[in-house]
Amino acid sequence: MDDNLANEGRGAMLPRTLDVLVIGAGQAGLALGAQLKRTPLRFGLVERHARVGDSWRKRYDSLTLFTPRVYSALPGLAVPGDPDGYPTKDEMANYLETYASHFELPVMLKTGIESLERANGGFRASTEAGKQIHARAVVLAAGAYQRPAVPAISKELSAEILQLTPESYKNPAQLAPGRVLVVGDGATGRQIAVELGAAHEVYLATGRPRRVSPDRVLGKSIFWWMDKLGIVRASRESAIGRYLMKADPFPGKALELKRLRERGVEVVGRLSRAEGKTVAFVDGKTAEVDAVVWATGYRDDADWVAIPDAKGEHGIFLHQRGISPIPNMYFIGRSWQWTRGSALLTGVGADATYLTDHILKQLEGSAADDTSGSDLKFAPPTIAYSTQLHRETNNDGAL
Repeated sequence: MDDNLANEGRGAMLPRTLDVLVIGAGQAGLALGAQLKRTPLRFGLVERHARVGDSWRKRYDSLTLFTPRVYSALPGLAVPGDPDGYPTKDEMANYLETYASHFELPVMLKTGIESLERANGGFRASTEAGKQIHARAVVLAAGAYQRPAVPAISKELSAEILQLTPESYKNPAQLAPGRVLVVGDGATGRQIAVELGAAHEVYLATGRPRRVSPDRVLGKSIFWWMDKLGIVRASRESAIGRYLMKADPFPGKALELKRLRERGVEVVGRLSRAEGKTVAFVDGKTAEVDAVVWATGYRDDADWVAIPDAKGEHGIFLHQRGISPIPNMYFIGRSWQWTRGSALLTGVGADATYLTDHILKQLEGSAADDTSGSDLKFAPPTIAYSTQLHRETNNDGAL
């Protein structure tokens, strides 16, 4: 039997057995891959899209990052262009593709993973094409933002109402003239509300209070200050980390609610009820709407992971600083995995270094048996796991 997987897309051809399988070749997976390259471990990345960076290419047309290019790079390769300017989604998509090529990372494209399970002391990943990959360790690098968290109240709306999420929304031309409700007032919800407001009547349903920081302070990017003051590296267990997790600020004074009101967006309270085409809010206001954009965050798509102990309440993955309670199972790219930067291009590299060192120590510290063919055997791991587990959810703007 061929020891390699047939590659149906562009990219690398992977062996059927690996030391480390990285699921997802977005920014987090690539950062980890660049670190794994410095080790003797045999590793590979799988990516369900046809090209590296497609998860960025498929997002709404006007998306621009709120981090300058100098703070939008992964370790070892700068983002081309004005370092103080803000890259577009397509720039970032092309940058990630270049990054994978620059570091010659073994990425197998068009390879979605249908299921992941424990097998013979390691892991077995089954692809959508029916192939299997065995690995001693596995890293889920799909990030925190996997499936739009559309609240149950959406089912009470009329079938005549167009319902979109930040994944399915592309531009205002998708929506016929009329009244649009954007639910969720994080950065994405506010950006979409402003964009739609140029040609539509827009309501923005808010959630918990959010702080909006300036883009620049004393001529420097807010991220320059966060970097120099160590804020972007503050752990979730520190005082500043706990404050930032609660406040969840984002830069861009143009997105303050006051500014949105000045641009014609009707800012209302949390969505409390929906029936047909009528929506009601906790502040007592009601409206008839023709379309809804649910910018209410994301939730784990965890059904494909057939490892019950890897998940806690409501199927949310458990981890401490990216280390699962399941031996030799890891995560990277999750919101506040350890710091504010964990889910950002500017900070994920630190997590990649930390996890790579941990993986290398674990795998080199256990003597694996022969891992050829279907009789894979792995030595028992030695991970000591005693710290608190964490979970993440996000669901602003609706009850």
